Amino acid sequence: MVEVGFFSLCMGLILSIYGLVMGTYSLYKPLTGIVASSRNSLIAVFICVLISSLIMWNSIFFHDFSVKYVYQHSAVDMPPLYLFTSFWSALEGSHLLWTLIMSAIVTFSLVTVRKENVSLYPALCVAYGCALTFMLFLNVSYSAPLDRLFPVGKFGEGMNALLQNPYMAIHPPMLFTGYCLLIVPFAYSFAALVRGGFTSEWLGTVRRWSLLAWAILSIAIFLGGKWAYVELGWGGYWGWDPVENSSLMPWLAITAALHTLLITDKTGRLPRLLLFLNMLSFSLTFLGTFITRSGVISSVHSFAESEIGPSYLVWVVFLLALTIGLIFTRGHYIQGAAKTNEWKVSKESALLFTIFFVLFLLALVFIGTILPLVVEATRGIKISIQQPFFNAFAPWIGAGLVLILGVGNLMRWKNGKIEDPITCLVFPFIWALILTFILSERKNFDLISSFVFLIVLWTSGVLIMDLVYKLKSMRWNGKVFLYYNRPYLGAFIIHIGFLFAIAGFAGNYRGISAEAHLNLNESTSFNGYTITNEGLSYKREYNAQYVIGNLKSVDNQNNEKIMIHPMRSKFTNNEQWFNEIGIHSTFWHDLYIVLASFDVNNQSVSLKLNWNPTVKLVWTSLIIMVLGAAVSISHRIRKRSLEIDDEGKIKESDDSLDSYLKDVISNSALKTQLSSKIISLGIISFSIFVTLFCFTGVSLAQTNSENQNAGPTQNKLLQDGAGNGSLLKGTKLESGQIVPTMINPKVEEVAKELRCPTCIGMSVLESGTLQSIAMRTEIEKQVSEGKSKTEIIQYFKKAYGPWILREPDIHSSVGFLVWGIPILGLLFGPIFIILGLRQSKKRKLSNEKELLNEIKKFIEEKKKGVEV
Repeated sequence: MVEVGFFSLCMGLILSIYGLVMGTYSLYKPLTGIVASSRNSLIAVFICVLISSLIMWNSIFFHDFSVKYVYQHSAVDMPPLYLFTSFWSALEGSHLLWTLIMSAIVTFSLVTVRKENVSLYPALCVAYGCALTFMLFLNVSYSAPLDRLFPVGKFGEGMNALLQNPYMAIHPPMLFTGYCLLIVPFAYSFAALVRGGFTSEWLGTVRRWSLLAWAILSIAIFLGGKWAYVELGWGGYWGWDPVENSSLMPWLAITAALHTLLITDKTGRLPRLLLFLNMLSFSLTFLGTFITRSGVISSVHSFAESEIGPSYLVWVVFLLALTIGLIFTRGHYIQGAAKTNEWKVSKESALLFTIFFVLFLLALVFIGTILPLVVEATRGIKISIQQPFFNAFAPWIGAGLVLILGVGNLMRWKNGKIEDPITCLVFPFIWALILTFILSERKNFDLISSFVFLIVLWTSGVLIMDLVYKLKSMRWNGKVFLYYNRPYLGAFIIHIGFLFAIAGFAGNYRGISAEAHLNLNESTSFNGYTITNEGLSYKREYNAQYVIGNLKSVDNQNNEKIMIHPMRSKFTNNEQWFNEIGIHSTFWHDLYIVLASFDVNNQSVSLKLNWNPTVKLVWTSLIIMVLGAAVSISHRIRKRSLEIDDEGKIKESDDSLDSYLKDVISNSALKTQLSSKIISLGIISFSIFVTLFCFTGVSLAQTNSENQNAGPTQNKLLQDGAGNGSLLKGTKLESGQIVPTMINPKVEEVAKELRCPTCIGMSVLESGTLQSIAMRTEIEKQVSEGKSKTEIIQYFKKAYGPWILREPDIHSSVGFLVWGIPILGLLFGPIFIILGLRQSKKRKLSNEKELLNEIKKFIEEKKKGVEV
């Protein structure tokens, strides 16, 4: 049976090569039979890979330990869910899953090609055949999943313990699905370059596939963040880990491509940039596998290393070279690529700035991920580029995107006119300013926090005003709006979700952390909660045993009693103890507790306590953005984003109107029925409710963070820990409660800039390893001696080298370039865009002047000829 699976993969490889060769031949001689033969062979590849995958699952469920992969990554005592997911728990299986999903998407894409795109079949077969050939080549060589093991193993070694988590069971399939969906825009862009142009139907097809890929990748990235949040125990969900970055880069590329596609569809501009970004996004999907499997970068997500890295490197270089080569050699054939249209202050110019910020973040992530490898390879110097470096730029990029989002949506295409700018811009600004002022006074916000709240609240108000005027221009006919303008409505919902995410990120930076050691029945007060240790309990399930901390938590604000159960788990195939986080989650905040250590004899526990505000807004934003993508994808008709002119007439690109639209048009204006008005009112009410509900929640979260219901001793504790810099050491309160240990801010400031020497991607502040604890102790000692932050960092830099810093040292030559280039790009990039837009106007005026002079010259010559 196993041999059948291997031969099935070999057959799939032969079919993919055949499809590639016939597709290439049909580029020169597009005979119907040859094209059909290439297409059908690529469809048959899916059948071959599916057979192999079913055999793989059969081997796993029936514990066939004669298969090497099954023995190494499954065991007889594993839960059924994780037996199923062990299929993709390591390199060989995940690569087979990747190939299975890619072949399925290729099949679906080929059988759903619209008649307007039939001429693209040869180039599509070449692109699909090339990708499938590479994947199947690895499946029968470096990452063969069905290799035999001799002698046959017993019981199985089991899955990586970190992967036995429900989120990680879903995350890889979603991520690979998102990756594979990007092959369709890649193939269509390749076909457009080969053909020398594209049609309006091409734009619609690419838009739908790109939106679907964007939505699935968004889900996958958020699931990965949720896994890190509940599994790793450091209290965060995004640490700019290299593998996290590698999944973010294709998402950023396809985000920029979607905005570029909108410009191309509406104005005919930037077609080459669109094609480049479509092909780049697919190319970047393989970068993560290269840096993870080659071993060149260490990551908490790197679960295995193999010899497959060089093959992926060659493949990535090939894809990038193909992309750049086709753009430079064939790009000038694309329609609109050679036009020198004037760029006015308009919606397309606002989108241009949006694309710039997204691509700037993409370049920043790419450089921050790859540059340490280049520096070590060329200069022999190890440097670290971790979370502090990215966090230094991300807020500015986010602020720029939020500001452009508000103004850009109000502008019209090509002329930049804003409908009633005073009402649309000033009114949202006034109420945002009032609300921000109230929050700042009550919560004592600093300048940066106040600015973030102001621009987010203002942009949300502007988006709602834009929706109101969009409906008003259609005479409040909600039916027509939903029928024709679902892409606009979907984009509106996505942008609201984006603002939810920004609000969640901003709130999470104001979290509070502490540590406490509690004996049996002892309590501690932490940020409005009273937490009591009620002892330990134990359980065993399948291949894991758990030590459970039973903590009774009382919310002092409403006297609500809850039980929180942080755990430590140990698996039969690993001697290490793992975290299972205890979380009490409300919509406004998470009480996040890690069972750091325990003593079974006296039932004492050591806890790491985190109060994380507005985390739920981050997870909620995913639901909103995916909902928006679904609304936009559901739009199937060609006419999109119906627009009304100043006289109430429908702007139509051609002379034909469909029957539905004719039924609702009378006297050059839209009919307004009661049901349509109700639909419009419902759309507006829902938008306002969701937005205000979100940002009211942020303010409520801040109320809790100020600990208004804590007693005077607890308030003094937080004040001492955060203000005076004293490191409290577990003395008892008058009530008998234990005082949690609050980290000295000066110690925290230094510790978060030093990386843990033994763990991956974590700071000395976050890590719980013995070496990090020793480094924190040394930092505390030097702080107590009165040494400055610079002196302490220099001490550790001298002991470990520049590698110990989480961000490049700006005083070094490498660090100066790493910091200087992005800063200059962020400062001068928008200036260059503005100058380029102004230059386009000058070119247009110059061209018009030259044309006028030629006409005058022609007329004068004709006059002279007549006189003669």
